[in-house]
Amino acid sequence: MRSGMSLESTGARRLARVVGALTAVLLMTSLLCGSARAGDSLEGWPEAWAFVRLNPQTRLFFDVAYTTGKESPAQALDLAAYVDVAIKPILRPVLRQEDWARNRYLWARVGYDHILKAEDEVRAPSEDRGIVALYAKHEMPAAIWLEGRARADLRWIDDDYSTRYRFRLETTREFSVLDRPLTPYLNAEWFYDTRYDGWARVLYQGGAEATFSKGFRFELYLARQEDDLPAESALNALGAVAKFYF
Repeated sequence: MRSGMSLESTGARRLARVVGALTAVLLMTSLLCGSARAGDSLEGWPEAWAFVRLNPQTRLFFDVAYTTGKESPAQALDLAAYVDVAIKPILRPVLRQEDWARNRYLWARVGYDHILKAEDEVRAPSEDRGIVALYAKHEMPAAIWLEGRARADLRWIDDDYSTRYRFRLETTREFSVLDRPLTPYLNAEWFYDTRYDGWARVLYQGGAEATFSKGFRFELYLARQEDDLPAESALNALGAVAKFYF
């Protein structure tokens, strides 16, 4: 028994070292980005996700996200709840994987997001969002997957309504580390905001998700956000997501 526990402990330590190495790479990249654009702010984006599987086609998704800036006094807290629904494939079978999202070619998400904001410890107007999104994925050569997402944010900010359309492309490639999945990814997302009748933002993100157990995963990523409307600005962010599966 002790030998088995020792092997599990050794495996966990090795996986932790892999995650630590990824963290170091992301930090180094963040420093390089910061040196290239010293005036850009740096933010931290920690999140906690919880998935509750209801049946093979449906699950609930809860998200708590906090944003804080190192050079900015702005802070934000997101509280969101969603329903994910798988859409039955017509032209091809489902993927042969246990993961809910990775086991779908086409699925939809509907939810609600309430955002609390503050700046210089003064509360700003909150935001309410109704969210509708559609996900689709396609297998590429070398075991690489391409995923597209089209999302609409129905926004009420201080009783003013607007719509933001978001289009994201993402590539992923799953590896096995100590018989556990490690999934690096890269994505880019474009934002169209009806408040300005134009393409207001581009968000780039790269990172990796490590699976520790059936019920827990951890993700680290580096993000680069560039805004064109209403004014030009940019920021870098280091994000961490703890994911729980029930």
